Amino acid sequence: MGLQNDWIMQQIEMITRFVAKVIFNKDDSQNTVWYELEDSENLSETDKIYIKINSLLKENKLCEAEDILFENITFSDKYAELATDFYKRLNNLSNKELESCNFSRNEIYEGYIDILTQLGIPVEQFKL
Repeated sequence: MGLQNDWIMQQIEMITRFVAKVIFNKDDSQNTVWYELEDSENLSETDKIYIKINSLLKENKLCEAEDILFENITFSDKYAELATDFYKRLNNLSNKELESCNFSRNEIYEGYIDILTQLGIPVEQFKL
């Protein structure tokens, strides 16, 4: 199981780097999280969703955070950036942290592929 989780983790990392570079023209080589709030006084709807999701992540409510991500999907580059940031954050968690939240590496992979597909980002080559 450990080797499979490592392989899936690497696949997720590869996809986030691909999306960062090709879609957003951002260098993701430092494995950093890169969604930033543009203006704390004039928050966009996507920024508000980011704040809500980030709060849930801090409380280890990964499933609820992912539900909010899917329930509020907006077809924009900023939302795709938010989704990529979200799944990158999940992928950076240890297997033990994921397990304690009843979340798996497979769920990260499948959720990320699903939301990218819904957003119209071509990811057919990454599907298992």
